Amino acid sequence: MILHKLLSRTSQIKWIPKWISVLGWFQYFKLLTSTTSKKNYLTFNLKGYNQPIYLRPNTSDYKIFKQIFIEEEYNVNYPDQVNTIVDAGSNCGYSVVYFKNKFKNAKLIAIEPDRSNIEMIKKNTSGIKDIHIVKGGIWDVNADLKILDKNAGKWAFRVVEASDNTKEFKGYSLEAIMLEHDLKTIDILKMDIEGSEKKVFEQNYQYWLSKTTFGFLELHETYAPGVTDLVYLRLRTFNFDISKSGENVVFSKR
Repeated sequence: MILHKLLSRTSQIKWIPKWISVLGWFQYFKLLTSTTSKKNYLTFNLKGYNQPIYLRPNTSDYKIFKQIFIEEEYNVNYPDQVNTIVDAGSNCGYSVVYFKNKFKNAKLIAIEPDRSNIEMIKKNTSGIKDIHIVKGGIWDVNADLKILDKNAGKWAFRVVEASDNTKEFKGYSLEAIMLEHDLKTIDILKMDIEGSEKKVFEQNYQYWLSKTTFGFLELHETYAPGVTDLVYLRLRTFNFDISKSGENVVFSKR
């Protein structure tokens, strides 16, 4: 236990120069003391970004912020042309901000079921054009869904199909999302949907996967046993090269 804590602290120390590079000393100190903040959210200005970024203290926003802006898990080699992006499981919107900062002319569809997360997406992307927010979840077909584990926190919602009297939001197939938003292809697909990816890849995947060029998948084997083997099988069948970046499987059409 002691060794684990020491290793964890050491791994955090190595990121301090990057934190300071991105935020500066004053903002970094503000972040370190955020656990005592009574504010609903903190405001940060990031190097290389024109709009402020908002973070809710004592939430998973910190972890997501670190993964995206500090560890840069999405900093990989992308296709030459990126015109369309689908972000399934957008949470507080940091991935949306990252992609739109990198591909300013791309049309981005952000899909998120939680109302408070959607408000954060709107706040974090205020003034950024061509972002279309869909309140709902991604599923293999259009269906009514409900949250399975409401105590898991807003970053870890798992969903199941719901009856009429228990439905909480809509679930959409990726094919339906493409047709609704007139997407001929998906140049970048980012999917972090807490185990629902197994459902999405089990059936009705042929249309959207054949039209996808590149993407990031966070697989949740604990929530959906067998999902890793299933996803790798589908990706190889459709001739994708597969690699890893942080917690994400990265796939790219050959």
